[in-house]
Amino acid sequence: MKPVPFVKMSGLGNDFVIVDNRGGILNEYGVLRFAEKILKHRLSVGGDELMLIEEPSAGGDYTMRTINPDGTEVKMCGNASRCVARYAFVSGIAGKRQSIDTLGGRVEALVEGDTVQVGLEATAGPETGFPLEAEGERHTGHSIEISGTPHLVIFMEGAFRAPGDLIHRLGRALRHHPRFPDGTNVNFIEVPARDLILQRTYERGVEGETMACGTGATASALLCGLLGLADSPVTVRVPGGDLRVSFRREGSSFSGVYLGGGARFVAQGSIHPEAWEY
Repeated sequence: MKPVPFVKMSGLGNDFVIVDNRGGILNEYGVLRFAEKILKHRLSVGGDELMLIEEPSAGGDYTMRTINPDGTEVKMCGNASRCVARYAFVSGIAGKRQSIDTLGGRVEALVEGDTVQVGLEATAGPETGFPLEAEGERHTGHSIEISGTPHLVIFMEGAFRAPGDLIHRLGRALRHHPRFPDGTNVNFIEVPARDLILQRTYERGVEGETMACGTGATASALLCGLLGLADSPVTVRVPGGDLRVSFRREGSSFSGVYLGGGARFVAQGSIHPEAWEY
């Protein structure tokens, strides 16, 4: 198999390996196996997810596929969709306004310089105020699905300054809680003001904390709006920087949900076969 052209991008510390697979360059090796190999930090390129651009599947400008480091394919990723949209614009694949086909549904994107805004939606839930027990501790959970991606939100005093091992320990336990048979992403938040949410996220598939999570930021913003704790637009501060979420609340449902933030290029070149044949 020949070297694979790629771009690496960062969405506030969420790093993604992006491959234009419209010509099927990865079909020979297998997409899932390729992701497991090249996303390993220190052994290969490293990244939170492998993002593939493929031919449109539902009438959009192109299809975006999202593969986790454990080789599982998920429906979509909010921060990744922002990075992919900017790459597609710079590469001439699509214009500033884009329609992206994903397993989680159509995502509309707007590229403005190095900032990208994407339209998302609540596809299941919300559910609020249910009891959970993990690691011998009791928690109150709130859940919602954003564009096919499940999220659990836990209010935690001092979450933003909490030790990483605490976020990892509780996040892992809650991610595997029996209430979520398919697993869930876990967001620990605190709300110091109505226009600001502080968030840490443990992501399934990555199986660890990430510096940013776009669908997680959206989940936290919508649930805080539903609970009367935040107004739109709201800034969601993550370890990698600030994301902006706007929405319209209509009872317990939402419309006009948009996620915005920076998306920057890190590197581009070719992935050598030794990067996945070790």
